[in-house]
Formats: sequence, structure tokens, C-alpha cells
Amino acid sequence: MTLVPLSSGEFELLLAFLEHPQRLLTREQLIDYARGPAHEAFDRSIDVQISRIRRKIEADKRNPEMIRTVRNAGYIFTMPVENAP
Repeated sequence: MTLVPLSSGEFELLLAFLEHPQRLLTREQLIDYARGPAHEAFDRSIDVQISRIRRKIEADKRNPEMIRTVRNAGYIFTMPVENAP
């Protein structure tokens, strides 16, 4: 296992994906899940953080498989997630 350093914002965003795997999440949903519904942020800030996460966790940054972009809709964390017993 390899440890990957994440900023607090990257961690919260990745946690949102892990809590909602294999589901389309809009930028607005990601902001709500990662920062809370009262937080206002620009849509593009999510894109920047996802780009940073991809650089850290994806094998091929140009063709990401774990976090996929759905054009004009949002993002999907494609990996299956299992809860620990």
C-alpha cells in the first residue's frame, strides 16, 4: 500500500466520492458533500482539486479510470467500495 499525501480539501472531496461510489455527482453535490451546503465556491475549484487528486492516484493521468468526467454533468468515482466489517 502506498500512502498519498492529500490536502484537507482533496481529502474531503475523495471522501465524498468514497461515500457515493459509482454514482454521478454534480459539482454542486461535491461542494455540499465536501464543504457543507453553506459553503460557496466556484464550480471550477472542484475541477482543480479533482485534477490534483488524479495526479496523485491515477496510473494514467491523461486517461483517468478512477474518477471519470461526465461532460456537462459531473464526475463518477468508478471503483467499487466495500465497507470494512
